[in-house]
Amino acid sequence: MSKSTIAIIILSILLIIVSGFVLWVLFFYPINNLNNTSNTYQKDPIITPPPTPKTDDNRLSAEELEAQRLEDEKREAELLEEERLRAELLELEIIEKRAIILEESRQLARGYFYDEAITLLTSDQQLINHETQALEAEIQSQKDSLVLFDGTIKHIFFHSLILYPQNLFPNLSTPTGGYNEGFIYQSELFRLLPQLLERGYVLYNINDIFSKDENGVMRQNTIYLPPGKRPLVLSIDDPSYHYNKTAPRRYGFATREILDEHEELAPEVPTPSGEISVTYDGDVHIAVDAFVKEHPEFSYRGHKGAIASTGYMGIFGYDLNELQDSAIRQEVIAICDKFKENGWIFANHSYTHNRTGYWGPESNPNNIRYDVRRWRETIEPITGQTNLFIAPFGFLLRGEGMNVILENGYDIYCTVDFNQPIAVHSTHAVMGRIEIGGYSLVRYTNTLNRDFFDVASVKDSHRPPIISG
Repeated sequence: MSKSTIAIIILSILLIIVSGFVLWVLFFYPINNLNNTSNTYQKDPIITPPPTPKTDDNRLSAEELEAQRLEDEKREAELLEEERLRAELLELEIIEKRAIILEESRQLARGYFYDEAITLLTSDQQLINHETQALEAEIQSQKDSLVLFDGTIKHIFFHSLILYPQNLFPNLSTPTGGYNEGFIYQSELFRLLPQLLERGYVLYNINDIFSKDENGVMRQNTIYLPPGKRPLVLSIDDPSYHYNKTAPRRYGFATREILDEHEELAPEVPTPSGEISVTYDGDVHIAVDAFVKEHPEFSYRGHKGAIASTGYMGIFGYDLNELQDSAIRQEVIAICDKFKENGWIFANHSYTHNRTGYWGPESNPNNIRYDVRRWRETIEPITGQTNLFIAPFGFLLRGEGMNVILENGYDIYCTVDFNQPIAVHSTHAVMGRIEIGGYSLVRYTNTLNRDFFDVASVKDSHRPPIISG
């Protein structure tokens, strides 16, 4: 082989090698370079440093961290305990509030405040549970069970209480009138009230028994009560206490009404020793208040009775001259307002309380007109307006005299009639009353036994015979 041929072969081989290198540079190198470039933008891997050899400082930090962890756990436990205690206190508060509204609702229902009781039970959603729901159903059932009362409505009345009969009537063999015939002893009142309750009586507002319709015509209203219950109207005559002031102090009648330091009614009563005692059982009204508080079912929706006020001797132990003093006048107005708050209403019982020419067979219409005007000038500003007239001596006016009463807005007129009749006229209603005192205890024993209470168990042994036949 010639040298030229060998040279050509070598040159060809070199050419092939160079061409291959050029092709690799042109095609493969950019791709690999691109891949390498792409990898430079990838996140560097996390390199975990080798553990540092433990030193005393590192061990102290770990102890502090452990202490902090334990402190955090303790605080968390304390917070949980505080939250638990708060929850327990809240639950106890709910239980206490629920117990209060349960009792208040029962008392309201006993006094025939059915809707008010149900509202109280349902007003706070937080307090409602099976107990409140059960009582709500029970009270609703009581309300639904009310029945129409279709019997005769009774009306009884009293004068002031005799507290010390032994001092008033030392000789039991001597027939006596006056206080002995017209008044009742404190001990007798205490014995008869429970018997009225046992017989199903409920003190009822006379203004809820009679009222005028939209045409101004007087009507007797329907009354619904629980089965076995019956309405009773109660009134108290002559709360001027003038007879108490003129009697010897040892008699022990109430002589003045006051408001005590708690703004509660309290009669002042002279004791046999001559001292003045502030009592809470010294007259009819306050004894009735206490009895109703203990027995709410004895009063329909809180009503007690009517106070029949005369005029010429003032009211509640304050005479007309005293009532001219603005401070005393405001004090007596506050006393009357407290009576109303306690469920009493007021009635005109005349200014003069005079039989001759006024409240008797020889009644003069001009005298009646004068009497009504004077009562409205002197007593009505103290007690407030009223539509109830309770006639002195129970005398029933007729003709012009009755017209004077009606013209002055008195459309319920009460007499004294032991048959206790009711007459409803287009313009007014008339209701008879029966007095509870020595006279009725002796002369109307059968009526009282039949309608109200057992006289033998009520009548005090320290009562002399009565004079009246």
